[in-house]
Amino acid sequence: MALNTVTDTLYVNSEGAVTSIGRDGARNVSGLRHLPQHLAVNSSTNKIYVSGHNKTMEENSVSVVSGLNGSIDFIPFDKSPSELVVNENTNKVYAGTSDGVVIIDGSTNTTTAVPGTLAVRDIAINTSTNKSYILSGDLVSVLDSAGNVESTVPVGKGTLDLAVNPRKNKVYAVSTTDKAATIKVIDGVSNKVTKSLSWGSRIETFALNPATDMLYIGSTAPATGGSIRVVDGTTLMEAGHTDTASRVKKIVVNPANSKVYASMAEGGTIVFNGRDNSTSILSTPAWDAAIVNPTNSKVYTLAYQKVTIIDGAKTQPIKNDFNGDGTPDVLARDQAGVLWLYPGNGAGGWLARVQVGQGWNVMNSMIAPGDFNGDGKVDVLARDHEGLLWLYPGNGSGGWLNRVLVGSGWQGMTAIDGVGDFTGDGSADVVARSSEGWLWIYPGNGKGGWLERRYVGFGWNSMSEITGVTDFNQDGTSDLIARDSNGALWLYPRSTNGWEASKQIGQGWNAMNSLMGPGDFNGDGRADILARNAAGELWLYAGDGTRSWPAATEVGTGWNVMTAIF
Repeated sequence: MALNTVTDTLYVNSEGAVTSIGRDGARNVSGLRHLPQHLAVNSSTNKIYVSGHNKTMEENSVSVVSGLNGSIDFIPFDKSPSELVVNENTNKVYAGTSDGVVIIDGSTNTTTAVPGTLAVRDIAINTSTNKSYILSGDLVSVLDSAGNVESTVPVGKGTLDLAVNPRKNKVYAVSTTDKAATIKVIDGVSNKVTKSLSWGSRIETFALNPATDMLYIGSTAPATGGSIRVVDGTTLMEAGHTDTASRVKKIVVNPANSKVYASMAEGGTIVFNGRDNSTSILSTPAWDAAIVNPTNSKVYTLAYQKVTIIDGAKTQPIKNDFNGDGTPDVLARDQAGVLWLYPGNGAGGWLARVQVGQGWNVMNSMIAPGDFNGDGKVDVLARDHEGLLWLYPGNGSGGWLNRVLVGSGWQGMTAIDGVGDFTGDGSADVVARSSEGWLWIYPGNGKGGWLERRYVGFGWNSMSEITGVTDFNQDGTSDLIARDSNGALWLYPRSTNGWEASKQIGQGWNAMNSLMGPGDFNGDGRADILARNAAGELWLYAGDGTRSWPAATEVGTGWNVMTAIF
């Protein structure tokens, strides 16, 4: 992939063709006479560079496509480039081949081979000094602004990639084996390795935030898991760490807002906020490549020839945050039909409760699906005794806008709950069980309405309670928990068409008469569960991001006066 950050047009090598995706939609770039292999864009000149090989003519070339009118110039090459990197300051393109580096003049399309360079694995450019760094085997060749080799720096075997911080005038070279990894720092003035950091685990991928000089390292963890390590580039000390449910495939950084996006091998994108080290997870495919546009904070990811766009400027509302203070809350209805808001304090406790409604005893099912109408504020869905389903849009400050009728005939459902974004389209969805035990997903359309419902299971009438718990196991998808008639608690992780194999995560839960998934109630970045027992005690079961439960913590008493908690 390559991106023109000025026109916000993405170019994708897709099934032997180049497709441009921009404001006017998607279209193929026509006129190429070779199969495209690598792409690069000069956003200043609006030119797209495409390397390729024509098997029929046995010809290697780089096509120069005008983003303005689509005209194409062809530059012949002896060997097909393995890398294409643009320096927009100098209007030069660096092409890496098995014979070394070739520099393309962006104004004349003339080429100059750089003597003294070897087979290229990676190219990085310092946009402040206009020096380029060429990784060849265990060496980094430093090219001055004119394209001449001024130094060669040994970096060791197994070096994966290079990253440049133009502000600090230094280069990071990361190498790895199956059991160990090393980060080496090359000073941009002396062209010497000045610092080094090693540890005993493999690096899968890494990315640099040049604005903060922080490195984000995707490492392998025990079993099938992984982790993201945050390393301060100045001190080479670890400044943060978060475990991931599966191996980290790729990491990209937006230096404009310090958000880090990591693709997990089993699906999902972890969003790591570099400003406060908080994390969230988006439901996406496991992408292999991504590009950030810092000007609008969009992130373009590519997986299985499909592009997914993440709007990094859009803040997802926190589940159950009804008063807009950034922490999950709980709603509860008492026996008189009064609705109370119990604001969470973000650490597993409470602020003073507030009355937010009355007359709610006409409702026999109430759920908190999240932001159902797409206005950025969390809402409530409630079913009355006639089977009518009502949307109560939240106003973001603990109150409600005018309610809206969003369905009828829901009296046939014996369980209704929010399941988060089940379909992966960014909108809140609902799960419902019929009296026959069939389970249905009702996808929200993101505007307060519905898409066509989807059948996802049968035999669910054996469950005495069904509750959505957002992303309980940290794999980027929303999950369900269900309690059976014997009191066993089961986790149902989401799969593409329904649920993965269920796993028992508890027993003795028939002592609880109410379960709910408030999201991250204690502020540790993991989804939790609240449960009330017959004595009216409210217990917090803090999720740890896996499929198991730690010990519970009592967070309230006297809750047996409540006829609904959600």
